[in-house]
Amino acid sequence: MIAATVLAILILMGSGSSMFGDLMSNYIEDPIKTTIVENDRREMALDAQSDLAKAIKNFNKQTSKDIEQLNEFVESYESTPAEFDRLFSDAYARRSQEVETIWQRRSAMLAHVKADEWQIIINSAKAESAEDKK
Repeated sequence: MIAATVLAILILMGSGSSMFGDLMSNYIEDPIKTTIVENDRREMALDAQSDLAKAIKNFNKQTSKDIEQLNEFVESYESTPAEFDRLFSDAYARRSQEVETIWQRRSAMLAHVKADEWQIIINSAKAESAEDKK
């Protein structure tokens, strides 16, 4: 059951052209710059956002590697159940740690953003993302 869940997560996180965290890593920086007016708080939020974007990029990169490995196992006639089990177990451990890191970095960023600012930032990021997809 756990292996099936991990497999589903791997496939969902790595499918399509849009990777996990696209909004946070590609569209949030400019709205932070324009929404938070206090220089010190804005700079701290931007620094934390940069750390968050790096964590998301690492998550996506490692997930892609795990999916490549999974594809190799699926395509190989010689693959064993133990290899699949090891891949799923290792991927689960990595994802757990990466999600914890992402959560910590997101929390660190939000420590410098007020709730009303966050809503403006998210709405702006969503609008920019939607515009890019047209």
